[in-house]
Amino acid sequence: FSDLLFYKDTGDITMPVYDVLLYSILDQDPNLKQGFYQAVMAGDEATKNQYHEQYFPYTLDALRKHVDGTLRELDDLSNLASSKDIATHPRVPVILKHNAFVKETFLRVKANLDNM
Repeated sequence: FSDLLFYKDTGDITMPVYDVLLYSILDQDPNLKQGFYQAVMAGDEATKNQYHEQYFPYTLDALRKHVDGTLRELDDLSNLASSKDIATHPRVPVILKHNAFVKETFLRVKANLDNM
């Protein structure tokens, strides 16, 4: 899973993220799923790209839902953390900084997705 990345500075998305999402989307059709899997495992970029082109709207939709859901969850968790007493929860400032960092990254990803 170390290749499943969103880049913090640019919001770019690594190809393995798209691969995993498409593989999940193809659950509906085991034959298509197997064909895509074989293309990925064989390094057949042409076939893999054909799958991605054909199913890109579905992949984009799934990625947008993931990003939007994560942004909502970060807001909810940050609001919850902010309501805690720092005297009894001394790590709240670190948690809030982490959430802000992740949110900035996801907002960059969202901006890229919104331009697709």
